[in-house]
Amino acid sequence: LLMDVVESEDPYPNQKESATTLSSSVSENSSDFAAKSPGISSPASTSPSRSMIERRTTGPIRRARGGWTPDEDETLKNAVAAHKGKSWKKIAEFFPCRTEVQCLHRWQKVLNPELIKGPWTLEEDEKIVEMVAKHGPTKWSVIAKSLPGRIGKQCRERWHNHLNPEIKKDAWSLEEELTLLNAHRVHGNKWAELAKLLPGRTDNAIKNHWNSSLKKKLDFYLVTGNLPQVPRSNTENGNRDNLRRTAP
Repeated sequence: LLMDVVESEDPYPNQKESATTLSSSVSENSSDFAAKSPGISSPASTSPSRSMIERRTTGPIRRARGGWTPDEDETLKNAVAAHKGKSWKKIAEFFPCRTEVQCLHRWQKVLNPELIKGPWTLEEDEKIVEMVAKHGPTKWSVIAKSLPGRIGKQCRERWHNHLNPEIKKDAWSLEEELTLLNAHRVHGNKWAELAKLLPGRTDNAIKNHWNSSLKKKLDFYLVTGNLPQVPRSNTENGNRDNLRRTAP
């Protein structure tokens, strides 16, 4: 089948003004979510000590590029408890290289103890289908409010990768594999771009099919010069000729 064709350290000069606007927006948008979390609703009786958290008081905010460390996570938990999850600008002051948006996302997507990361239940799937029918497949933050413990990103991925009735789950056709092979030469592993050329196939399905099947077939062809066996069809000979012409 294959024969495919074949934040830099920006000083942010207008930071003070933009940070004020951003923190107000972040605080308003996150207040409902934060209010549900035990870690937020039960703040520590006293503020974290200076030995636990070092507050940034001066200097420009530098966006950290690396992953969060265990110490940062612990500091964030303490800061969220101290400020009741309502002032992400103040919470971010404990991190010399993190913004309030980074802190908010780390809490909501990873550290919030009410966040559900396990398998989806039938009831949750049915609720997503119901909410998508009501709100459409775009308002994921609104839809997530009907699924306690889930965030918008989780709901969006569940819909697009599993629940959308337009998803194709049958075997890949020779034509689809040829399309993927040709497109992969242009776009590489940009699965979202490849999905635009394969109606009904999700980013995740395309990635899985490429890595588990199609790439192996392509490697086999490049090493042996032989085509994998495929069912005979009226277009088989034309497709094989096309593969031979386009294979690198």
